[in-house]
Amino acid sequence: MRPLAHSLAALSAVTAAPLLLGAIALRRELRIGLRQRLGLLRAPGEGRVWVHGSSVGEALAALRLVDSLRAAGRAVFASASTPTGRQMLRSAMPELPSVLAPLDHPWCVSSALSRVEPELLALVETELWPQWIAAAKRRGTPVVVVSGRLSDRSFPRYRRVRRLLRPTLRRIDAVGARTELDAERFVALGVPESRVEVTGDLKLEPPEGVATLAIDLVRALSEVPVIVAGSTHPGEEEPAHQSLVACERAGLPAALVVAPRHLQRADQLERELSARGRRVRRRSRLEGVPLASGEVLLLDTLGELSSVYAAAAVAFVGGSLAPVGGHNLIEPIFSGCPVVFGPHVHNVRVHAELALASGAGRRVEDAAQLGEAVVEALGDADARRKRVLQGQEALVAHRGTAQRTAQLIERVLAGG
Repeated sequence: MRPLAHSLAALSAVTAAPLLLGAIALRRELRIGLRQRLGLLRAPGEGRVWVHGSSVGEALAALRLVDSLRAAGRAVFASASTPTGRQMLRSAMPELPSVLAPLDHPWCVSSALSRVEPELLALVETELWPQWIAAAKRRGTPVVVVSGRLSDRSFPRYRRVRRLLRPTLRRIDAVGARTELDAERFVALGVPESRVEVTGDLKLEPPEGVATLAIDLVRALSEVPVIVAGSTHPGEEEPAHQSLVACERAGLPAALVVAPRHLQRADQLERELSARGRRVRRRSRLEGVPLASGEVLLLDTLGELSSVYAAAAVAFVGGSLAPVGGHNLIEPIFSGCPVVFGPHVHNVRVHAELALASGAGRRVEDAAQLGEAVVEALGDADARRKRVLQGQEALVAHRGTAQRTAQLIERVLAGG
């Protein structure tokens, strides 16, 4: 690091230290893996492609790229910004070296890069960390954005600060964008057009097979049709519960599985659902007894939502009735059940369009419409299966995204 840059880094470290210490004291998740966040990583061996995703959804997308890179003979190192993302990486691929990403400070990213010594840094979706990217370029490490996304909400914000952002974007060696619109937006912000191409959305890459359901979950979900409320946020569990009430009023047997986006809310949700008169069972304490109609299973574990979708009759995906922007709407369709979502899907707009166009998805505006959509799905098994098959057929066109992305990385590594 040059003397001036070192001085600026020291000044920023001193200035930011009180804020950082306060944040660490207040937020438990920042205390997890603090050494890794400071860049004090165990060196996994040089010559690896470092793949980074923000949280659980991006980590899952990253794993599809990891498979393709490994098939091409590349060693891979992975990171996530959140503890849940890192836990997902570790549970899905225990043999894959994976850590929490360093803080975006020159000292932290420089330390991390010195220890990992990656051949290339691949950032999933919109992980545009200025110091990390700059530090990689100082070391001569190529940087590629994969499954690159600039959402309807984030693009106007980035455009307002594009003069500040342009140096970072010009350091990027290549962008594999999700769509033509995403590609146009990266160019508009300052990435040279010659470095941008459309490779597809890693989240739309159909998996080779459906995740296997653990035997105790097979037993638990075997007796009655299951409604899954996945990746829910505050205010969304009650509409999910009301969909169960709607089924009961329609004379349809059903059980509800609630999978909160943030597992630290599990205790609170257990209390709230129990207060509604429901028998609530926790996945972490599951006994080998099937759920009865009207019961609720609280999925308080990571890495099992996809397989639970495979056992469901219908799924509601959260972050969509709450104004969050939506989560992975395609995963339920992959796994074999139709999907229902709310109006707030700006983060997964392409997913929503595909689900709606194929008939595998339903958009609802409120709890009442959610209940109607769930009753409709449970009331006609043949129509439900037809909707899922149509959605799965629409996804076939996206097969090959991971391979195209891996090929882009290979071209960058070859200097092309």
